[in-house]
Amino acid sequence: MNTIKLTSKVGASVCSIILSAAFAAQGQALLDVKIGATSNDSSANGAYQESGAAVLGLANSWWNEYSYVSSTPYNGSVVDSGDNSLAGVTLTVSNSGGVGAKTTSGSNPAFLFASMPYQNAGGVFTISLSGLVANTAYEFVGYAARPTSSAGASWAVTDGTFDSGTTLNTGASVDITTGIGIAYSEFLATTDGSGNLKVTDTGNPGTAITVREGFQLEMAAVPESSTWTLLTGGCGILIAFRGIKFHRAS
Repeated sequence: MNTIKLTSKVGASVCSIILSAAFAAQGQALLDVKIGATSNDSSANGAYQESGAAVLGLANSWWNEYSYVSSTPYNGSVVDSGDNSLAGVTLTVSNSGGVGAKTTSGSNPAFLFASMPYQNAGGVFTISLSGLVANTAYEFVGYAARPTSSAGASWAVTDGTFDSGTTLNTGASVDITTGIGIAYSEFLATTDGSGNLKVTDTGNPGTAITVREGFQLEMAAVPESSTWTLLTGGCGILIAFRGIKFHRAS
């Protein structure tokens, strides 16, 4: 009969792996989306690597790109800022009516504000995400600015729950260094029980057009205390099995 002995050292190593994985899940990848794109140089996943940095993330991140009038992205799968496929995540970008193209120059970052789709007053852009972590807070940064038309965005969470932050940006500047509430809005929203999140942009009240350049999304919440209790408690039990022998027939 063979005997396998599980020591506290092995148990601790297993726990280390479990907790490391849990922490890794916490830092769920950043999702970058450029809307109004006219080209893409297609990585293996079909995303576009941009040299400029937006509010979240760093320069040389990978951006999923959508054209002006279609809800279909150039790329075949949703990828994170490192060009890694986000398995199970589905993203749809749509508009309520006909869309035209606007062009802006002298912006920061240039790739994000250089072009955008627009709709006439009353038009609604909708961003729908599924496959996210259920009942979890995410940080959303929405970019919408057209200074010459005094057009920004009024954002709303229609699936999931709005938590806090800025949902109205004036669009008076296409430079992110001018701060939140001007070139972009930034807020926290919690997914519903199925991991869905839907955000709409209806444009600034009283303006003639609705514009949108893109958005970023990143997990903001930490695990509930009950989750960490289960993880750490389970590890404690595993380590407590020091010296227990498991037998199998030879």
